[in-house]
Amino acid sequence: MTPLELVSYILEFLSLLFLIPTNIFILMVNLLTWIKENKFSQVEQLIISISVCNIVEKMMEFIWFLNIIYNIPVMTKNYFALGFLAMSCNVWFSTFLCVYFCLKIVNVKNTLYICLQRNFQKILPWLFVSAILGSVLVSVPFILKITEENSLNSGFNISLNMQTLAIVTSLIKHMNHVQENIGGFRSPNMKVHVQALRTVILFLITNIIIFIVLTVNLTSPGNIWSYVIIHFYNLSKMTGCWSIIKGNRNLDKTLRNIFSKLHCTNTSNDIE
Repeated sequence: MTPLELVSYILEFLSLLFLIPTNIFILMVNLLTWIKENKFSQVEQLIISISVCNIVEKMMEFIWFLNIIYNIPVMTKNYFALGFLAMSCNVWFSTFLCVYFCLKIVNVKNTLYICLQRNFQKILPWLFVSAILGSVLVSVPFILKITEENSLNSGFNISLNMQTLAIVTSLIKHMNHVQENIGGFRSPNMKVHVQALRTVILFLITNIIIFIVLTVNLTSPGNIWSYVIIHFYNLSKMTGCWSIIKGNRNLDKTLRNIFSKLHCTNTSNDIE
């Protein structure tokens, strides 16, 4: 094992220590809210879906670590396929969340856009099914060792990145319009829009990095850049999860309560 690989594995493991507990926290808080209030909003469905994909993807990486450390032959192509399936679904679900933010915030006088605004809740289950089926189709090459078909996933990724970029542009234009009418970035509406835009941009960056990772691994496997890019991917993942928490009132409040209780416990222990 080279020093570069060792450093890369350590950084990868540290990202797992952050991402797995964070996504479990996001998942559990939303599930408990659903059970308590008996309501399951669109944004909660999307956030839960993204969290589940992140957990599955990172658990596959954890199994991969066990394979490296203890030389356990468990990391078969089926595990790779499952991890890739979770990554692909994550790209779709992140894009759906970006579309949701755009539909919720930006108002456009267009018949198709208005129709999508009104019916997004109805078509969301079908979007989930389509995303999962599409992800399964692009994950099959990993099982069959047909790398040529991986270009299909790259095409999907480019398409989704272009859609997300268009959403970012629309949100920026809308924010400028709101700023002119309301007056400044300090208004509550503007803060909501800024948080939504920040989340969308982070998802766009993550999707672009996924595309770069796939391209580098297909064209130059084992290249030094593949080690570097994967850490940018993990960093964007961590920032995206943090943005989801800070942008969701329930998640942010729960996290603050946990930190507050931990601080009180530490203070009381110091006094004793």
